[in-house]
Amino acid sequence: MTNTTNLLPKISVITPTFNSENTISGTIDALLKQTFSDFEYIVIDGVSKDKTVEKIQSYIPQFEAKGVTVRIISEPDKGVYDAMNKGIKLAKGQLVGITNSDDWYEENTLEVMWQKYTDGKVDPANSMIYGIERVWKDGKVYNLQRRGAAFISESVLPHSTLFVAKAVYDKYRAYDLSVKILADYDFICRCVSQGVDLEEVDVVISNFCLGGISSSYFDFYSDYYRIQHKYGFISDKKYKEHRTALKVKKLINKVLKRW
Repeated sequence: MTNTTNLLPKISVITPTFNSENTISGTIDALLKQTFSDFEYIVIDGVSKDKTVEKIQSYIPQFEAKGVTVRIISEPDKGVYDAMNKGIKLAKGQLVGITNSDDWYEENTLEVMWQKYTDGKVDPANSMIYGIERVWKDGKVYNLQRRGAAFISESVLPHSTLFVAKAVYDKYRAYDLSVKILADYDFICRCVSQGVDLEEVDVVISNFCLGGISSSYFDFYSDYYRIQHKYGFISDKKYKEHRTALKVKKLINKVLKRW
């Protein structure tokens, strides 16, 4: 299945990058191996100081051979979610996926997601689709993340597998930059609270390496409890209890590290 230059792409894939020279190849290689090629690739770079942009540019002929358009924007940003927002704004596809510069899709990911999106059971203007995430640590498979929509009040869905209808982004806005670590979880909760459908595919969609932005324990849980409270998953009382417990843990951690 190939792209046609006079038609808009069916899928937009976005990668935010910053000094990603050593990791971006795996992300790009996975896209070049896709069994579905009716997509565009958008890279939003935060003015990398290494050769990230040059490395991406070196792959453009291979993308063009598949009929895939590549757009690279390199300019200052306010962090990874700001970069994602810029990419989403540029996206021309009906379905939008985001794969970070140290993540990679399975070879059939785009085909699986497009088939689900167009199966006649999914509302193409009001849906987000997600699947299973394979997590790696130190070069080995650590676990599989398959947290489903039924557990949205209890856990964060695997964002690297998420594909969102462009119409949903247009209607409900993208990522809130005031949320430091879990703007993706905030976005999903915001959309679901307003009636957007979460659809699951029961296959591995993406591979994720531990050690990225969400590795900060205290920042993660500060955002997590705030979002849970914001969307009514926990009470005022429980939120205050969690915040107090987090402050105590942070203090203990500071003391232990100091001594």
